[in-house]
Amino acid sequence: MSKQQLSARILALFCFTCILALGAASAQASGPLVIQHQRHRVYTGLQIASGKNQDCVRIIDSYDIPIENSEIGPCGGNGVNISGGSNIQIYDNYIHPEIHTTKCCDFNDGVVARSTSQIIVQGNVIAYSESNVEAPERVIGLTVIGNFLLNPRGGNPSSRGQNVQAWKSSNAVVLNNYALSSLDTTKYLYPENQEDSINFGIGSIFFAGNNYITGGHSPSGCGLIADDGANSVQFIGNRLVDTGECDVSIATGTSQLMDHNQVLNRTPVDSPDSGNVALVVWNQYRREPCGPVTVTHNIATEIRKDGTQTGFQNLGGCGPVTQDGNTWDAAAQELLSPPETKMPPPLIPPEPRNCVAKSPYSTQTNWPPCK
Repeated sequence: MSKQQLSARILALFCFTCILALGAASAQASGPLVIQHQRHRVYTGLQIASGKNQDCVRIIDSYDIPIENSEIGPCGGNGVNISGGSNIQIYDNYIHPEIHTTKCCDFNDGVVARSTSQIIVQGNVIAYSESNVEAPERVIGLTVIGNFLLNPRGGNPSSRGQNVQAWKSSNAVVLNNYALSSLDTTKYLYPENQEDSINFGIGSIFFAGNNYITGGHSPSGCGLIADDGANSVQFIGNRLVDTGECDVSIATGTSQLMDHNQVLNRTPVDSPDSGNVALVVWNQYRREPCGPVTVTHNIATEIRKDGTQTGFQNLGGCGPVTQDGNTWDAAAQELLSPPETKMPPPLIPPEPRNCVAKSPYSTQTNWPPCK
């Protein structure tokens, strides 16, 4: 290589790095991207993949960083890994890590955030991750809104397998998402290995509302769960169809609310350890306080393999439990059947921020497509 050719290559590499550091609009990248100590930078129109054990995008101690209208994946590590900083916005992307390990934990999440605040994940298609959106510790103000969340892959024996999980965190809002977990590999690249679809634990002020949740086959998992040490949890207006062993669970915690949820579950799990119940209140972690719990205006049933129906169970340890205006079992089945017309799924993704993410699954027609 001549000196002139070498100089040209160095200059091109330098300019490419500058574009990434400045977060210029429509920057293109083929390898991993690290955003560190940046402020007020917009990253759009990217196409990023990464090799073994590499996150596609890492955002470190940065502030006011939108990443939008991009394809992120496949990734040897996480799709977007956020640590420190605040006000990170993940808008209208297709994020698909795909490369998978069964080690625990957070090697292959779609979006994972730690020790940060004010994270917004909106209008994305996020698929084939260990967990699609994960906040495992010290996140204040996570908002997950209007995304299509597909086939978390989890792993055996212990990696996570959630569509959304927030633990050791507070002020999490999960609103208007379409969470789908399927074993059908004629439609999807990889089958799900989900534990719970939406899971909150060890923290306070968690809200899940107006989500459409379907699928799941774990003998111990739920569609929605207030898990160990989750306090001030509100599950309001969610629709759950065929979510396997359990649909909505209060497993511990104080000041809990289940209100106006609709549940029709025709896919009980064939396991002696499975409860197979639509809504359940039970202090699963006796070391933690549980209650009061308010259960109001829900319509719910799970149809077990023997034909019996279980819309609600209070298994104890969470008093007082207040019930009002609920409809269970056969009456609920009549109101919600057939779900294809009574509880149809939303378009994909349900609520983009600016435009419809370019993905194999997008069907949304009420926003323009991303360019």
